[in-house]
Amino acid sequence: MAEIANQEGNTYYKGGNYLQAQKCFQEATKINPHEPKYPSNLSAVQYELGRYPACISTIAVAWTRLASQNSMHKSSDLSESDPLAIKLATRLAKAKINGVCNRTISLHSKSAAPLTPNQTASKTIEEDIEKFAVLERAESGDPKIKDMKSAWVQWRALRDDCALHTRKDCKTIIANAESRLRSIPIFKCPPDPTLEYFRFGHDQIQSFMNGINGSAMDPYALDSPQHSHQKSWSFLFGGSGDARHVFATVIHLADMANEFGLDERLDLLTVHMTLMDIHPATLARVIVILAILHQILQTRLSNDKIKRVELHATLFYLYTSMLMPEYCRQIVIDTAKKLAEEIPKGTYSLSKCLHVNERSMDAILEVLRYWSTPLPKSTKLFLQRNSDFRSLIPGPYAFTSEMNNLLDPVLSESRKKHMNARVGSLYAYSDPDAELAIYKRVKVLLPPKSLLSRHPALSNLVNSYKGASDALYAAASREVEQTWVPNPTLFDQVSTEHPDFGQENGYPNVSTNPFDTLTSFSEFASEFHKGKPPVSSSGKSGFAATSRFFELVADAVWELQNTLKIEMVLGDVITGLPRLFSGELGHRPKEFPTNYSRMFLSNVPDYTNGALNTAVHLVQHLEPKALIMSNCLLNTGSFPTILDFCYSYTLLLPQDLPRILGCEIINPGRTAFDDIALQQLSLPRSLDQLASKKELHNWLAHLLLCTLCNGIPRHPPARIDLPNNLNAYLHVLVHLSRVGFPSHWIGDFLQSLVSNNLITDLQPYLGRTPIPKSEIRNRKSSPRKVNLEAWQAELQVMLALTIPALPFTVALPPDYPQFSDIQTFKATVRPIDLKKHRLANQWAVLVSGFTKTIGLMFYKPTKDIDADFLAQRISAIIEGDRDVRDAQVQILLSQESVDLRKGELSWKLSRAWNEKMKKEGWFLAAFRTDLRVAVSTPIAVSDCLETS
Repeated sequence: MAEIANQEGNTYYKGGNYLQAQKCFQEATKINPHEPKYPSNLSAVQYELGRYPACISTIAVAWTRLASQNSMHKSSDLSESDPLAIKLATRLAKAKINGVCNRTISLHSKSAAPLTPNQTASKTIEEDIEKFAVLERAESGDPKIKDMKSAWVQWRALRDDCALHTRKDCKTIIANAESRLRSIPIFKCPPDPTLEYFRFGHDQIQSFMNGINGSAMDPYALDSPQHSHQKSWSFLFGGSGDARHVFATVIHLADMANEFGLDERLDLLTVHMTLMDIHPATLARVIVILAILHQILQTRLSNDKIKRVELHATLFYLYTSMLMPEYCRQIVIDTAKKLAEEIPKGTYSLSKCLHVNERSMDAILEVLRYWSTPLPKSTKLFLQRNSDFRSLIPGPYAFTSEMNNLLDPVLSESRKKHMNARVGSLYAYSDPDAELAIYKRVKVLLPPKSLLSRHPALSNLVNSYKGASDALYAAASREVEQTWVPNPTLFDQVSTEHPDFGQENGYPNVSTNPFDTLTSFSEFASEFHKGKPPVSSSGKSGFAATSRFFELVADAVWELQNTLKIEMVLGDVITGLPRLFSGELGHRPKEFPTNYSRMFLSNVPDYTNGALNTAVHLVQHLEPKALIMSNCLLNTGSFPTILDFCYSYTLLLPQDLPRILGCEIINPGRTAFDDIALQQLSLPRSLDQLASKKELHNWLAHLLLCTLCNGIPRHPPARIDLPNNLNAYLHVLVHLSRVGFPSHWIGDFLQSLVSNNLITDLQPYLGRTPIPKSEIRNRKSSPRKVNLEAWQAELQVMLALTIPALPFTVALPPDYPQFSDIQTFKATVRPIDLKKHRLANQWAVLVSGFTKTIGLMFYKPTKDIDADFLAQRISAIIEGDRDVRDAQVQILLSQESVDLRKGELSWKLSRAWNEKMKKEGWFLAAFRTDLRVAVSTPIAVSDCLETS
């Protein structure tokens, strides 16, 4: 019976069904209490399942049975070449190593109490096994004995190292390495580090209490009776932009509080919103908006109707326009100045609902101070620099039909028909066509009716616009140039003055159509507005749409004033959120959430390697079954469906995301114009829900090769960014451990990279991006060893910085660098102007300096080999082709900093590699991984400087 169960177990084991195999081997072990091979097989399957403590216990059982078969009942009587003993000894060392690395085993006892009898017995058996493993044996060349000895060398080194420090020291070592892991750059650098300032949002406004695509009827909507008693809501807005979705969600939450009768229990409700953005001006602008909303609430108490209209006008122009009246600019200046003075003191009026991350504060305050004084910018020049703005404006009625339908729901049918029959014949504030016509020629949106008299020439034009002469339009245009001013929040200290982002004399490029936003305001406000709007918000003008929306926001902020907390964080959401939670971005109140009810990333994934990094870094911070949503705006037309979007970045089909990345894609068949939604799944997943070891290793090989060698980009708007470097790949490996893959599955694959013996039939994608899903079948006719020698220097840096933090193990050579051996180096180089390259016409706008594409090429030059030659042959280097087989080259996809405009490069490297390169006369050049071309002239490594 035992042997039957054992044979069944072997069948299941060979088929990869480890859970069933475990049951069979357990049964065999129980039926026959003497045979050692049954618990040995059980320990093997426990090892494959990643159950290392159980594996170790079962090895002790097997070893005891094996020893008892000897006449003296001592393992010392075992043959030194006993195959079962060698298996058990090897497995014990590996289980110990992996158990320590994944934190299921500790080498530091929690208690000083004496060992129990069982613990003493286990210790004796393990000592017995160790004596067997380290026996001096004649050189036999047996690979199994070699593997055993290697495992025990690694295990004893780990054990001895831990013996040199305390439990507390061990925790500190791991924590420091985890911090370095979170901090290492996961993206290649762009040629220019300047951050682009996205001034106006493009999304249709939606509340994230609704479901996918903002649908209230979606099954994933949070506005439902089943959530009516939820006491805590938390939202993350990554790439928060102008916060339109934040305000919409606040409106919706307040409406839910009223609908479900929560208003009486608001003191028990908590609403937390974390806004993360890479640009300080974006966050500063939202803070100014919040402060103006607070002032609007104050005018309600004081009944200052004129001030209230001025404040709404300021929000209107700030949110939608290039220009604003002087009285609006003064409100922005006064508000920014007061915030800049009060935020550092904690005395600002928003302190109850606003939390500015302490590491983010200085950069945000710098922007607020910049806006606190009048900017020396000319309205005339600003308009001239953006003279093609008319191309952004829709044709007749594209906007007005929406406004007619949405802004006045009580308009009678007969009046609508009358209006449609006589378009343009009514007063301008009742006919959006008028505002559109005036905007096209005068370049401003209409001010509130009650403030129109402050603009005499514009007032004359508005009151007679249907038959207005060219002279009236000219007078209004002169008035605008002389009395209106540029919207100060469109300017920042850096990107505005940048020659590629801005224009001559420091004027930004403004590419927006305000009517899209105004229509979106109208649609959203009509859904939630109850009752007759204030007189100041009546009519069909853009101001009416905006003021109705922000009146709803003000109402909601008032309603949730004791409940709402808005957290502002400056940083990249992908890597910044884990660092925020760990305290690396400064103190964060302990009551703030670390898991969110919902996340929205806008189109941040377009720039951050799509769904792959979203799944690896963010999905783990969702509440159970919660969604993280984003959209695709940079290259929507490149992807027929969301499935295609996800595959291009993850190299996984939808059914494989749960099996490898541990999350689910909700709507893969929808078009890429829809929201992309990933759902959190409970982790770790059981092994029967995951990919097999072979499937995992195949995917890891494919992902690695596509990370090292990128496809060819298409021209915008079809350009697809592939910014990930090897550090991002390491984060994928760490995430796989969270998903539930056994540590040694992951460690074994990483070992093949370190040992440079990876064998695979997968290959990098060399065609034009996106990577098509058919690529999953594109394989070599037979597996071959790929050449990873050119990336060993970078692997060494990566592992030296992080290895104590890794939940898996890799055996490193004795001469591998330690953390203390890694240094930062810098060089000053001469950039190559790609606009003068012979392929410049072919590349066109792809030479943009703001795409994350820089690699560093270290090489020993010959008459045939230079940086350009190597940059064009990355795939040949991987394949070990003849023309590059003898090339001495190391490639770094991770840099500390790059600024080619200034000719500055900085990177990390081991001292040993640096000394070797200096001694042997190596050179360094920066190159583009997308265009496969050098972008700096070579510099001798001996001319580079160590900075730390």
